[in-house]
Order: sequence, then structure tokens, then C-alpha cells
Amino acid sequence: MNVYVVDTHALAWFIGEDSRLSLQAEKILKGGELGTTQVLVPTLVLAEITHLVQKKRINVGIETVIERIDQSNGFTIIAFDFPILKAMLELPDCWDIHDRIIAATSLYYQAVLITRDNILRSYKNLNTIWD
Repeated sequence: MNVYVVDTHALAWFIGEDSRLSLQAEKILKGGELGTTQVLVPTLVLAEITHLVQKKRINVGIETVIERIDQSNGFTIIAFDFPILKAMLELPDCWDIHDRIIAATSLYYQAVLITRDNILRSYKNLNTIWD
């Protein structure tokens, strides 16, 4: 079974049924809900979604996100810990700290990162998927 890490917008768009989510990302995340795919959710992603909700930049509540994750069979929450911090230190300093932590989580777990972010998608050492 492939293992995936989901970034903030991909998860928010999935839960909010936003048309900006790619069909490939939607298929993977639906698999996470059903338990046919393992999807890792960094705690930072949940923190970012909370921030975006408070700023009214997305139309999904954090309670809905947490409920959907709790009810799924394939989503796992991943904390930002020391091994991920060490992996983050290997990534470009010019990246946003949030992107570095999410990418480091993907690298540490040798997982495919579900992201639309072109900077992350162009990084040769990071396995990503979107389209």
C-alpha cells in the first residue's frame, strides 16, 4: 500500500468538496477515508487549517476536519517531532517553514506528498502527486 502525506490545501479542499482539488488527489484521499490508502496528516496541517478557518479563507470548520479524520480508516495524525525536524534541516532555507515541515514529514516517512505547490513539486528529492 502506498503511503501519502497530505498538505493543507489538499485536505481542506477535500473536506470542503472544493473543485480546486485534483481528481488524483481526491481519489487518494477517498481511499484514505475508506482505509484502502494510508494518508498521513501532519499536525501542522491541522494548525494551518485552524488558522485559515479563523481568517475565513476556507469554508470548512476544523471540527468537520477532525471528525472526518476520526471516522476514517486510513488517516493518521503525525506529530512534528525531532526526526522530522532533522529532515527539515536538509531542505532549502528559502522555503516557507510550513512547507519545510510538511515536506520533511513526507521525506521522513518516505511517502508521496499530495500537493499543488509548484515549489514542492519541482524539488527533485521529494516525491509528489497532484494531477
